[in-house]
Amino acid sequence: MTEAIANQRSGKKWNVNELLNLQREYELLELSVQEIAVRHKRSVNSILYKLEGEGFISSWNEARGFDPVTYENSFSDNVVVAAPFTDDQDVSVTSDDVCNLCLRVNNLESSISQINTMVKQMFEFMMEEKKLKNKALSKF
Repeated sequence: MTEAIANQRSGKKWNVNELLNLQREYELLELSVQEIAVRHKRSVNSILYKLEGEGFISSWNEARGFDPVTYENSFSDNVVVAAPFTDDQDVSVTSDDVCNLCLRVNNLESSISQINTMVKQMFEFMMEEKKLKNKALSKF
């Protein structure tokens, strides 16, 4: 399977069924992150981010099938040091750049969603406390 096919869902939101499948595949079927990535048509990195984000793993190093050496080498193989460019230069963007950006945006969206949920919970808690305080003061 080519990398383009494997990453067909790159940048797309995770739906409930996909999350349930992820949990089943990782925890019950004990598939490796590589096998899960192929099934979900996502990159290994996106599987690792989601496993960590959902609390199925506490770090990538404990993920089944994750090899830190291969991961580090994948970055060193793709490192290109470029001179600063001017406005008239053509700046090429690879599909890997786009995929990485999509992953980062997806992670930011997830983080913002989690923060939004926490802020709503705090607001509801504060409003409930205020109601209780006002109720107690109204008795006087």
